[in-house]
Amino acid sequence: CRVATTSKGDSTLFVNSAMTDRWKTPKQLQSVGSWNGAHLLIATERKIQQTEGKGTRNAAPYTWSFQAMSGAPPAPTPAPTPEAKASSSRKPKRILHISDTHNLLTEKVIRKLPQADILIHTGDFSETGTLKECQEFNRLLSGPLKEKYPVRILIAGNHDLYQVGHEYWRLKEALPGATHFLVHEQVEIDGLRVYGAPWWPGHSWDYRTKSKHPDPAGFEKIPAGVDLLLTHGPPRGVLDEADGIKGNHSGSVKLAEEIKKRRPQAHLFGHVHEQRGCRQVSTGGSGSTLFVNSSMTDRWKKPKQLQSGQAAGRWYGAHLIFALPSENGGWKVSTEARGGVCKIQ
Repeated sequence: CRVATTSKGDSTLFVNSAMTDRWKTPKQLQSVGSWNGAHLLIATERKIQQTEGKGTRNAAPYTWSFQAMSGAPPAPTPAPTPEAKASSSRKPKRILHISDTHNLLTEKVIRKLPQADILIHTGDFSETGTLKECQEFNRLLSGPLKEKYPVRILIAGNHDLYQVGHEYWRLKEALPGATHFLVHEQVEIDGLRVYGAPWWPGHSWDYRTKSKHPDPAGFEKIPAGVDLLLTHGPPRGVLDEADGIKGNHSGSVKLAEEIKKRRPQAHLFGHVHEQRGCRQVSTGGSGSTLFVNSSMTDRWKKPKQLQSGQAAGRWYGAHLIFALPSENGGWKVSTEARGGVCKIQ
């Protein structure tokens, strides 16, 4: 075996494991090493230190290093730490995030969406929240969406609550095709912690309350240590500029305050259709949160239709998100977006 350096500065391990002796007659196995010429290869996973640039968009975040042995078996490796065991037992997750489909999600559209382990819809699957609309969406949840996405997590948006108001349980009963319909609840999927806070019907569209009472949206219930935070609308100041007017922020001030305290890995939402996109924002120190607005209905076109063109990416405004187990037992979250990964702001 031999290691040779390539022109790019990395190296390749070359291994010849011919086991029959070239010179002896009659033919017999080689009398070299401990295994008659065979080699034992040790493959070790290691993380790639990536830099942004051409060719990095689809690069895997991990690679393998190899070592070849032809003699005695390798020394036993140290016992893994509990954190390393937890990380190795969990698999990376592909998560498709969609929002604000407003009755426009069809079997034809679903066929064009990418495969994923988890589907997350952050509200406004309907236009007026009628029983008929819920039944049609549940048909998709129980059929084509179930076939493509084993786990299907939902929260309610403002349009979904037009008929039921604060009675979230009525929506939950109408949508048995969802594996999880979250109402200020957390669910763990293979250790990935997902918390959902639905729209509160006492809000106007821009999160102002319709009365003089304190804001009871429940954002203070968001737990610390959550990996994915789901709400229908954005926090104040992030992907929330409404009506195409710069500085016309319409997100929740209270939600923004709680995110700074809780520091989720990612915050997924919709509601402000014209602000579809993703952004990585520092939360102080070395921490940051990935914010993703996956509104799929075009803000400007009448009658309503799904987003299209370059700004909508490949999937009508949906985002594909990757959750990778980290060595400390948590998760690292990134997204595949138009033009590459989100940049730190």
